[in-house]
Amino acid sequence: MLKAIGITSLLVAYPFLIAYLARQGFASAELLVFAGLTLWRGYASGRTALRLGALSLTVALLAGAYFAQVYFVWLVPSFAYLWLTILFGQTLWSPPSLCERLVRLQYPDLMPGMVEYLRQVTWAWTLFFAVNVPVCALLPLLAGQRAWAFYTGVAVYGLMGLLGVGEWLYRPRRFPDLEIPPAWETFKFMARHGHKVFQGLKA
Repeated sequence: MLKAIGITSLLVAYPFLIAYLARQGFASAELLVFAGLTLWRGYASGRTALRLGALSLTVALLAGAYFAQVYFVWLVPSFAYLWLTILFGQTLWSPPSLCERLVRLQYPDLMPGMVEYLRQVTWAWTLFFAVNVPVCALLPLLAGQRAWAFYTGVAVYGLMGLLGVGEWLYRPRRFPDLEIPPAWETFKFMARHGHKVFQGLKA
């Protein structure tokens, strides 16, 4: 649980930290760190496609560091959402969908209709992440660094929360006989066991 809280805090603080460090002239160092992390995560995935994608992203980040292009720093969230788009999207063509895999961690046996419903939920998250790729890339150019930091550090997580809460409220209407546990119980379970889904994607 502490690990999940730490990661969440880092994700929220990251855009503001990046904006500050970039103004101090440390953009290249940040890109080198993210290039190393990207290459490590790609290699650890064990899948050729993900390794090639990580290698391409690493090259782009290293190029940005070499040419000292601050704009590459603002592109890091776009790369992250592109990665999530691919991660969620690939399970739509190689079922079970990612949301189904997550739910089956807690409930191995699903009631009729749930598989298709969870596939639709996975589509919704895939499209959400895909839309955020160009949005996060264009914000610093069209609205400035502060708008970018606010959106990537606050607003986008609010939108994620609305999407998650909206699905949680709609689910009992779609499946009246479905027993739904308290949201906090599900959150704690996923914080402890959710990583198993991503381990399964490496196979």
